[in-house]
Amino acid sequence: MSDIKQESDLTSKLPIREHLRNAAKVLKKIHELDKYYFPLFFIVHLLHVVCNYMSVILTAYILDGLSEGKAFEEIFRFTAIFVITMFVLRIIESGINFRMGAEQNVIFKRYHSSTEQKMLEMDFAKVNGPECEALRRRVERDMNYSAGLYSVFQLANRIIFCTLNLIGAIVVGYPAVKLMFTSGQIVLLPIVLLIAIISIASTKLHNKLAAEFTQIISTGYDDPSLPITMGWTFAENSQEYKYQNGKDIRIYNGYKMFKKYALDNWNEPGNKAIQNKIKRNEGGQGFFYVVAGRVLDGGSYLMMAILALAGKVSIGNVVKYAGCIMSLFGEIDKLVKIVPNFFLQARKHMSTLELLEINDEMYKGSLPVEKRSDGQYRIEFRNVSFCYPGTEQYALKNFSMELKIGEKLAIVGMNGSGKTTMIKLLCRLYDPQEGEILLNGVDIRKFRQEEYCRLFSVVFQDFQLFSFPLGENVAASSEYDRKKVEKCLTDAGLGERLERLEAGADTYLYKDYEDGVEISGGEAQKIAIARAVYKDAPFILLDEPTAALDPLSEYEIYTSFDRIIGDKTAIYISHRLSSCRFCEKIAVFHEGRLVQSGSHEELVKDEKGKYYDMCYAQAQYYN
Repeated sequence: MSDIKQESDLTSKLPIREHLRNAAKVLKKIHELDKYYFPLFFIVHLLHVVCNYMSVILTAYILDGLSEGKAFEEIFRFTAIFVITMFVLRIIESGINFRMGAEQNVIFKRYHSSTEQKMLEMDFAKVNGPECEALRRRVERDMNYSAGLYSVFQLANRIIFCTLNLIGAIVVGYPAVKLMFTSGQIVLLPIVLLIAIISIASTKLHNKLAAEFTQIISTGYDDPSLPITMGWTFAENSQEYKYQNGKDIRIYNGYKMFKKYALDNWNEPGNKAIQNKIKRNEGGQGFFYVVAGRVLDGGSYLMMAILALAGKVSIGNVVKYAGCIMSLFGEIDKLVKIVPNFFLQARKHMSTLELLEINDEMYKGSLPVEKRSDGQYRIEFRNVSFCYPGTEQYALKNFSMELKIGEKLAIVGMNGSGKTTMIKLLCRLYDPQEGEILLNGVDIRKFRQEEYCRLFSVVFQDFQLFSFPLGENVAASSEYDRKKVEKCLTDAGLGERLERLEAGADTYLYKDYEDGVEISGGEAQKIAIARAVYKDAPFILLDEPTAALDPLSEYEIYTSFDRIIGDKTAIYISHRLSSCRFCEKIAVFHEGRLVQSGSHEELVKDEKGKYYDMCYAQAQYYN
């Protein structure tokens, strides 16, 4: 059963307990990445709040001291102590704050790169599964119109600051709050009620607009028919407009098509309507946020002025208590607005955390793989059946075959006959649903997976080279034996090109870097073959990496590769029969089954066999 949850609507209501659980998960993840982040920022905010209230207290003291005629020396001494103390606290606050700002960037990168790390470490069957793909799309949607973890950083810090500031307002401003209810000034009650009513109303409207904003963004991103989705995908992410695609765009005059999705869509009626909604929504949120703040400011000073006129507070305390009352009501108002947004941002990260918490299902095994210098490994498929996740059609059905030591085996068949599936099962990228695969008589699932994978070098049809140095591409490592890399490239037929490269094996591939070089399709295939040779594994597998080449070039590469690998066990997959005639044995696949096996001479004599039909069909193209 899948351990992946699905949630499609970020605006649906959740119980407060669920919101708190989500927030705790995100904060726990941040704490795992840096256990000092929130404690240090708590200190930063505490120092900031203390300095703010020290400034308010100092201002009130100076005003009262001047009005009461206190001695200059007394006022100066008190002021000097406060100023020096605040200076030291501000220095400490700034030092920690600057450091944590830089650390915040590190946490952000580590957190968001953890998804890529998870995808690399996850079971291959899980990565390619439909449920995981749906979760990845949900992660993209949830991070849409969001600053990612920065949103959590910002809101969590604002909550900490507002809470500390609220506590400071209560401690320093308590006498003023007490006076408001004990001074006998009845006029203060309607002012307090008016402030409360306006604040509550503006907060509700603000939060309502915030929920509508989330709905607008979620809908616009989920619906692929809306232009705003295509605009973001092509214009902002630049997923398709890469320099490698420039040739096709120019030859087929595709600029207008890309311009439509990247630029013109912003002016489509549907997209304009979304933009207008966003503008009105954000404008409304800002309006109600400002209204609440200004009412609180004016009301606080009005109440303190009334108390001052009644002789209840001094001139200095008017400033002090007005600031405290503003902070008291203001921080409550901010928290009411910020906390729901924080819950929303935490909820957006649930999909990322779910992705990171996916459990592998493949048994990793515990047996070590015997290290044999003679390469004497024997592989057997025994009644193996397999269908890919999310499908019910078998890619292989009741398949049995044995790979002999040092054998050169060619696997042929039509597209979809199960050739590549057999390779994926052999390398244990997937486990079969039925049957078993044996290594020297032992089920491969019992071996340590990492050790088992070391037995195979594979060149897939869709092999990947990266914008890294040539040597690192061959070795699949940043540390490698330079002479061995150069020998493998030379053996693979890339020796002349290697000599022309000024930086040699240190040359970056492709133009993603300033000094990178472009390589042809044939050169890329030779590099991939060199990588397979460099690994020096006992089993070498070629899964149609030369399918794009002409038959003669493919035959030359295969025969050259056969010479390079010597007496290693090799499997060649091709839909071109002429490229596999040098192999000792040919296995014919059809509709997920092994239907024939033997040498070319043996198979071609069977006029009723599938191999004969394929030979006759392909021979017509070469007559």
